[in-house]
Amino acid sequence: MLLTIRLSEIRKLVNKTQVDLANSMGIKQPTVAGMEKTGADIKLSSLKKYIEACGAHLKVDIELPDGSHHQFSL
Repeated sequence: MLLTIRLSEIRKLVNKTQVDLANSMGIKQPTVAGMEKTGADIKLSSLKKYIEACGAHLKVDIELPDGSHHQFSL
């Protein structure tokens, strides 16, 4: 999954450091830094863990060709 959003902005909104997230996720700080790089290609499961470590919940919105939207939580 290629990201164009800045995960670091989300982290800063909840007043967390990369070290805080790394500790919550059970990974090392450089791994968090890699996830936060613009254009990073990360797994959906890793994104979910990151968002949850921020104290938030991840939802996916799918727009079908007819314009209808379907959303689900992960």
